[in-house]
Amino acid sequence: MPGKVNPTQCEAMVMISIQVLGDDAAIAFSGSQGNFELNAMRPVIINNFLHSARILGDGIEKFVKYSVSGTELNRPKIESYVGESLMLVTALSPVIGYQNAAHIAENALANDQTLKQAALASGHLTEQQFDSIVVPAALVGHGVQGA
Repeated sequence: MPGKVNPTQCEAMVMISIQVLGDDAAIAFSGSQGNFELNAMRPVIINNFLHSARILGDGIEKFVKYSVSGTELNRPKIESYVGESLMLVTALSPVIGYQNAAHIAENALANDQTLKQAALASGHLTEQQFDSIVVPAALVGHGVQGA
């Protein structure tokens, strides 16, 4: 298909994750086979642990090199998605009440509007109030706001 990009690095990381889960199961079962504070299964435990560490390290290095490095955020697109998210209604609930906030979200969905459009149409808030209340970065805590 023209323009298709194969997700080989992502698929490789999934395969690595599956293998690490298998190694972990072998380690856990081996760990349960010890007797009298002596575990004869140490070689399989060590081998599986080192195998997991090696493939995770190699996989992450390749994933970063071939899939992550050089990528840039499309900030206008992200802001548009965030601005259209009805989940932002959470910020309105403490100010106008749960029921009013729920009706605004329902109306926005039913009428194919943004949350802001539905909130302004409801008459519960002015545009200035909405903008001061609905601040997406404030809803996510102290994460990577400046990234």
